[in-house]
Amino acid sequence: MRILKALKADIMFQFKQGFYFVYIALTIAYMIVIGQLPTAMGRIAVPLVVFSDPSVVGFFFIGGIIMLEKVQGILQYIVVTPLRTKEYLLSKVISLAVLSEFAGFAIVFATYEGRFNILLLFIAILLTSSIFTLYGFIVAAGCNTINQYFVKMVPYMLVIIIPCLLLIKYPYSIWLDLFPSVTGLKLIFGCFHGIGILTVGIYTIYLIVVNLILFKLVENFFERRLAYKGEI
Repeated sequence: MRILKALKADIMFQFKQGFYFVYIALTIAYMIVIGQLPTAMGRIAVPLVVFSDPSVVGFFFIGGIIMLEKVQGILQYIVVTPLRTKEYLLSKVISLAVLSEFAGFAIVFATYEGRFNILLLFIAILLTSSIFTLYGFIVAAGCNTINQYFVKMVPYMLVIIIPCLLLIKYPYSIWLDLFPSVTGLKLIFGCFHGIGILTVGIYTIYLIVVNLILFKLVENFFERRLAYKGEI
């Protein structure tokens, strides 16, 4: 029950702060741009857009959410409420995943001409979005302003982007699959262009394991910081 209340509060908070309006505008912009592309190019562009924006939306937004909660003193109250750290994190991850799913499917349904695997796309966006939201928590730690977060996120973004760019030169490298960003990109791309069932299984399990490890790391970090410093 606490997690449901926290989830409702998070979605309302994000709505009031304008996150949803910003993303609706971005989604419409994507629809317009992709709609102008030739069909063949659109079939390549749509998976890339779904990965690069809706799936990683949590990475960008979680920094803003944490900074706003710091300013409003919400984080300091967590230690004196029944809400557990695990529930607090889960609520953030799920609420941003909901936003990612809506944005991703809106773009796909409005612009993609062809068949795609709906269930696999749902799973791929969910697992990728949650990883990047948790990754954003790590980047946001120790930041006190949005500007600090944006500066600090640059090297972390490179860890996401560079392995994906290397796929152009090394498309069959299994080493690149160790980067969750590459695995997420391949899984989303496979939803539209086909992917073997064994590969789906391996990628899905790998992303679940990465999610669990990241979640535990962030949870432990939060509990230490909140317990001893009253902040993150």
